Amino acid sequence: MDYKEIISSCYCGDGGEKLKKAEALISSYGTDLLTKEETIQKQLSIVKGAVLALDTQMIAMELGKTCIACAAAPGGGCCSAYMGHENNDALLLMMNILAGVDVRLVRDDEIECCFLAETGCILLFKPIFCLNYLCSRIQKGSSEKQLRLLEQETGTVLTAQGQLELLIIGFLQSQNR
Repeated sequence: MDYKEIISSCYCGDGGEKLKKAEALISSYGTDLLTKEETIQKQLSIVKGAVLALDTQMIAMELGKTCIACAAAPGGGCCSAYMGHENNDALLLMMNILAGVDVRLVRDDEIECCFLAETGCILLFKPIFCLNYLCSRIQKGSSEKQLRLLEQETGTVLTAQGQLELLIIGFLQSQNR
């Protein structure tokens, strides 16, 4: 399979199919990515640090309580099966695996996201939509300053994740010429 086919296949299918593709990429390239690609290792560390800063801001805003209360309500929560199938891709799942996350399908009820566990999302690096979406409950329950800080931290994470994805795509391209 050439590079373009590899990349385009990363965005097709449901959550399970994308996870299988990520696992296949890890099987083929994971060792090299983690041992020979210093820039990718450094960027993984940068993304982890950015995620930690975002998590700290989310904890300070008590967003866990807000999301849990919403998810417990009838029809509640924005972590639907559609989100789990459509908003992630094999490259994002691959980045999570490279970061040491035990990425697996947690549920298959076709109601909630397949990566949503009892304590929340199992992914360390999350899809853009999941990080950018601020429902009305979050907006109403937060100050402008809190929201601004949250958006800044989110932007830092998304920028770092995007840079990591570009590095991985470049690596895959170099392997498949």
